This record gives sequence, structure tokens and C-alpha cells, in this order.
Amino acid sequence: MRFLLLFLLAAAAVTLNAADKAPSAAADLGSVKVIMLKTLTAQMKYDENEIIVRPGEKVKIVFENGDDLPHNLVFCQPGTDTMTMAMKQMEKPEEALKRNWLPDDKRILLHSKMLNPHEKEELIFTAPEKPGDYPYVCTFPGHALTMNGKLKVIPMGQGLKDLKFALFLGNWKMLPDFSKLKPHREGVVPNNLIDIKLDDYKNEFGVVFTGKIHAPRKGSYRFYIAGDDGVRLLIDGKKVVEYDGIHPAGTIKEETVQLNEGDHELRYEYFQAGGQIAVFAAWKGANFDITPLSSWRPAGWEKGAKAKKKAEYAPIPIVVAGEPVIYRNFIQGAGNRAIGVGYPGGINIAWSAESMNLALLWKGAFMDASLHWNSRGGGYQSPMGFDVLKPTGEVTPAFFIAEKPDAVWPVWDKTKRYEGFVWKGYTLDAKRSPTFRYTWQGVEIEESFSATGNGNKPGGNPTLIRSIKITGSLPANAWYRLGAGPFEKKEGRFVAKDRLPYSIIAEGAQMAGQNLVIPAKAGTLTITYQWAQ
Repeated sequence: MRFLLLFLLAAAAVTLNAADKAPSAAADLGSVKVIMLKTLTAQMKYDENEIIVRPGEKVKIVFENGDDLPHNLVFCQPGTDTMTMAMKQMEKPEEALKRNWLPDDKRILLHSKMLNPHEKEELIFTAPEKPGDYPYVCTFPGHALTMNGKLKVIPMGQGLKDLKFALFLGNWKMLPDFSKLKPHREGVVPNNLIDIKLDDYKNEFGVVFTGKIHAPRKGSYRFYIAGDDGVRLLIDGKKVVEYDGIHPAGTIKEETVQLNEGDHELRYEYFQAGGQIAVFAAWKGANFDITPLSSWRPAGWEKGAKAKKKAEYAPIPIVVAGEPVIYRNFIQGAGNRAIGVGYPGGINIAWSAESMNLALLWKGAFMDASLHWNSRGGGYQSPMGFDVLKPTGEVTPAFFIAEKPDAVWPVWDKTKRYEGFVWKGYTLDAKRSPTFRYTWQGVEIEESFSATGNGNKPGGNPTLIRSIKITGSLPANAWYRLGAGPFEKKEGRFVAKDRLPYSIIAEGAQMAGQNLVIPAKAGTLTITYQWAQ
């Protein structure tokens, strides 16, 4: 469309004065939390989908567009449907173009300009005082579906009250039963923070801290501890988390406990054998972030203990240059026998050798091989790019036999193969583009693809052309399904409704219920897929 092509000619972007709306612009920079936010090349994503700040905190976001597409960064009020807000601009595209695709919406709090490829901008502001999730999004047409995140404004919780200490002398390798020992000295802790600044003892002593902690409501609370040496935390006399023995202070332990609303007795036990002296405690609730209860905090304390999840690996992007690239592996949405093909120009497909059908097509980056090249290489890898389409929905075959074409398509059954289909592999042509081969009901089928346009840039008119050569006599009442609806016929093409906008063109195609079908017959069937511009 003309208005998208004109975008690249726009000379200036509209920038809202952040001081006019919350979050407010930070006048006195003082201590500022600096956040780096980048766009991922050909993936239609920010590199972070969650930013955490404190109410009223001074923040500087360094926003860098490393992509080849234009992007902006728009923060909105909690509860804003950012995708609907961005799409609404398409009702009056000429006006939206003049605003450089910044919606005219009072729910917008703060935004960058529309950055051209490889530009950078800094946003300096004071975070809202009201806690909540403030969504952020790129409002360039078509980007909001995947290019979004949340600015989470989370307060810290309350600290300890009425904190006291009891100092014990002794040489231990494990935490003793302090209730059976006589304190050497007792007293109050004026600042209510757990800390070891008692007399001049360096080694062979223990301390028990007792105080009150207030749970603002009934629910789950997570407690964190670390120490050199042994530490133990109890709530209302019951052990919550412990890290006993002689060890350095680098490891954080954490556990969750259910608490009723109100004050609770907290007891923190510690012993020092020798070497470094260090104690750490913190807690976190559903409506407040991790809050330290001690003066000393280990590196990375804001993130708690190390996550107990699968290791994440550095991306290994498969780069497509001057010829198609093939990636055979488990691909999300294409099954176990998936064959990914990246074509030059940022147009990609995943073909299923289970259903003998095109499972996915998408724009931008091709695949990230890191999942399958690390550890045991298990799991399904999702496409790396954006605007992912599933023409026929889930993994299902395209050919079927039915008296009426609006019949329900067969569903994948892992215990069986699709009846009548036999996989024959694929061959590569001179340009290294694959042709997929299989038989159905004894009839030979060959499928090949070609890509034109550019899926990495606006106005690139990305197009995928699919050729299906059928050799042999097909059974009666044989149909071929091009897509799962709903579709709307416009100017000789079928445009997908209520989904990511794209169109399918094929001579003789017709709607049958929710199915876009064509009678299956010998010869060559040509199907054209185009993303909306």
C-alpha cells in the first residue's frame, strides 16, 4: 500500500514530551536506573519483554534499533490493549502516517520517536508512583502482535520490626540448638536490619536475630538466605529455609511459605566458624518485589536463587544468504519430521513429512539451532522470525476424499500414519531449492516453492509461490485444502479474516464452510501466499 511505502520517506518522527504525562520526565537525574533495550534483527521482538522498576524511581532507557525495519517504543496505561490500539490506526492510514504511526490515544504515557534502522534514542523519566503492569509496544503496522512487553512497577515490601539479637560464643561446624545455650550478650538492633557488628569477635560465635515481619495479606511469601557460615530462617517457630554447615556466602537458598495477614515472628540463626563474616536475608510477596532484610547483600540478590530450569543457550542463528538453507529437525507447529527451508529475502517455510503438507510460513530470520545443538538436543524449536502463518491450522494433510468439501479434516493420530500417504524424500535443484515428493492413493505428488520480494523490509511485497504437480488418476471426490478459514474473497484473492492478514490466490479455489478448497485433479496446481502490506 502507498502509505507504507511512503513511511521510509518520512523525515521526522513525532515525540511526546514525557513531562506532560506519567511516567514523568526526570528533572534531577541523580541516581538513575539505566536499562538497555534493543530490537532483535528480523525477529519482530524486543530483546527484553519485561522491565522492572520501583515506584517513583528515576529511569533511563537506552533504546537501540538494530533491526532493518523501523521501530518505536510506546508505553501505555495498565490494561491497554496495545494490539487493538495499534491496529486502529489502519482505519485512517494517511493520518497515521503523518504521526509516524504513533496512535492518537490518551492512554499513551511515554514514547520514543520512530527509529530508523540502526538508530538509538534515550528516554529519561520518573517511573509511575502507582504499581502495576504498564505495557509497551511497537506501533508500526503489523508489529504489535509480537513486539511488546511490560514495564512492571513493583514496590518493595516492609522490613523487620522490633529486631533483637542474642550473641553466643562457641566453636561449631553445624548450627547448634541455641535454645539450650546461654547468650553471651543480648540487645536491640536500632535500624532493624540483620547485620553482624557485635563487639570485636572475628571467629567462633553465633547470633540469633528475632523480630516481627508483617504479611500485608494472606498468601504465599518467598524467603531468601545466604551466609558464611551456616544460616537458618524460621517463621512462627517453623523452619522455612536453611543453609547449614561451613561454606562461603555466594549461594542463595530460597523457599516459599503460606502466611496469614498480620504480624509473624521471624527468627534468623547464624554461626561463624572462621574466615569471612556474611549474612543475608530477604523476602518477596505477590504484591511486592524481593526486599532485603539484612545490611549485606550478595551479588545478584535481586534475582534470588539461581533458576531451577533448563539451561538457556546463546542463539545459533542459521543465516540465509544467496541460496536456500534447509534445517531438518523438530520444529514447533510442524511436527517431528519437519523440514525448514529459508529462502533468500527473509521468506521461510516449514514442510511436514508427517502430513505431507506445508505447515508454516513466516518472514524475517530463519531458525535458531541452539536448542538442538546443546545438551541432548531435545524439544521443538520455534521459527526465529515473525508473522508466522499456519495456512491449514494444525498439522493435517491437504488431500482428502469427501462427497462435500466442507467435511471435517482428519486429525493427526500419533499411533497411525495418514492413510494413503507415502513419503518419498526430496531433491534439490540447481539453486538448491527442494522439491518434496510423496504419493497419495498411489498418485505421485511433487511440491516445490519459490519466494519473491523481501520479508525483512516494509513494502517488500513478500510472496511465496507453491507448485504442486499431480501425476496419475485421482479417486473420485478428491479435494485439496489450501487453507483453514475464515476467508473473505476480494478481487480474486482470499483474505484471512480475524487473524494475521495474508491472502491466498489459486485458480478454481472456493470456500466450503471454513475450508478453502479446490477440486484435486492431475496437472499442476499453483498457490500464491502473500502477506498484507
